[in-house]
Amino acid sequence: MTTLIERARKWGEERDQLWLQKGIEKGIEKGIERERELVHRMVTRRFGPGTAEQLLPVLERISEQEDIARVADAVVECESAEEFLRRVQQT
Repeated sequence: MTTLIERARKWGEERDQLWLQKGIEKGIEKGIERERELVHRMVTRRFGPGTAEQLLPVLERISEQEDIARVADAVVECESAEEFLRRVQQT
């Protein structure tokens, strides 16, 4: 049988782990959101605001940093807005 102090300590440790996990998740979400914003700016500068607006639904679906990186690569690698949009629609 555990004592009240042991149970309280365990509860405190569990609470701390939960807070830590939530903090990590929020940090990851903020990082991904910043990467989306950066890619959107890149597309606006390279292909214009119309293409950037067409990209928004694609960016909203992306939740992995690797996929955002592929979109950023396409900004540099594609010659035209049409080629870029075709490529990122597959992401």
